[in-house]
Amino acid sequence: MIDRQERRPYWRHTKTQMLASLLPFMLVVIVLPFYAEELNVARFIGFPWGYFLLVHGIGILALVTVASFVNRQDVIDRWHGAHEDS
Repeated sequence: MIDRQERRPYWRHTKTQMLASLLPFMLVVIVLPFYAEELNVARFIGFPWGYFLLVHGIGILALVTVASFVNRQDVIDRWHGAHEDS
């Protein structure tokens, strides 16, 4: 159980970490489709480059974002004494 004095800093760090994880991902998800048409001129493994980036790149970026979020949240939990092992 986390101490009462430690709750505010814990949630502040958690919210900051969540925004730091979501903002770059959302930026890519929103901005990349605007440039897909221009990127489709080039080809990669026979697929238009814009299509390839949207289909495969966003999926890989999502996995990397989730994995880094989990690792960083674990560090925050351990720092504030809120990890599950205690």
